[in-house]
Amino acid sequence: MIISQTPLRICFGGDRTDLKDYSENYGGAVLSTTIDKYVYVILRKRIDDLIWLRYSENESSTKLEEVKNTRWKECMKTTGVTKGVELINLSYIPKGSGLGGSSAFTIGSLNSLYALIERYKSAKELAEEACKIEIDTLKESESRQDQYSAAYGGLNLIEFQKDGNVQVNPVIMPNKTRESLFSNLLLFKIKDADLISFIPKQKERTEQKTEVLHKLKELAYLSRDALQSSDLRRFGELLHQNWEYKKKLAENISNQIIDKYYNLGREAGAIGGKVCGGEAGGFLLFYVEPEKHDKVRNALRELKECPIKFEPFGSKIVYVGEKQ
Repeated sequence: MIISQTPLRICFGGDRTDLKDYSENYGGAVLSTTIDKYVYVILRKRIDDLIWLRYSENESSTKLEEVKNTRWKECMKTTGVTKGVELINLSYIPKGSGLGGSSAFTIGSLNSLYALIERYKSAKELAEEACKIEIDTLKESESRQDQYSAAYGGLNLIEFQKDGNVQVNPVIMPNKTRESLFSNLLLFKIKDADLISFIPKQKERTEQKTEVLHKLKELAYLSRDALQSSDLRRFGELLHQNWEYKKKLAENISNQIIDKYYNLGREAGAIGGKVCGGEAGGFLLFYVEPEKHDKVRNALRELKECPIKFEPFGSKIVYVGEKQ
């Protein structure tokens, strides 16, 4: 048995500048961190040639072509493990919750399958293969930040260069600053939030929204600088600016429910925040100084809080059982 553990992520700034139609013309930059919430992929070798898959559905196949789960199918094709395995997925969040769970699933699956055949793949290789599967083959995504966050782990400024190369730059800061940052980040699950995927609309309007994307990229760099200079209040203010600019990308990024809770958090003392969201709803993230924690929690008592900590590592194999 093999088990991979792959972290979820939170994006602090530079949203959507990683999309190719922007980054190939101007270069993109995203400030992102992994957190201590994970996607687990459990793999077990079978004595027969069947493929057994356990996720939100259960399926059994005799041939890879019959597999319904397209991501697992493509991961198996990529690694060459095409029969005689059982795969189980365990995730902290539902698909589409805005914390990069889908890409963490792909990265973790590749990692487990390669471990089965005793092949090592670097974080760069895992991220590149996951991008190829999700963007080029399945066309289920256009974003590239999630794959690199999940593969590398840590708090990074990820630069998407015009020539297609990706540079992952760890944000260097004192440990005390990092500890203060994460102790002041409050994450809440949004109930019944009607957030839907806005990427198709944005793609159609990238040319008109170029100036907004330029600003979002600038905010990613400014936020990195604030962290490196231990100016956490400035970081919180930039987080708010990032959210205000992100809402200009498309009409359906926010709604009355989101605005209500976001405003409640700010009125209670949060310096800044943003929504991490997708088709399954999402999360509200706030930066709140210690003396205002209780007020913000009380203002958002209708929502479930999700405590988070910093995760310094990307996808890793956490268990390898003895060979049968």
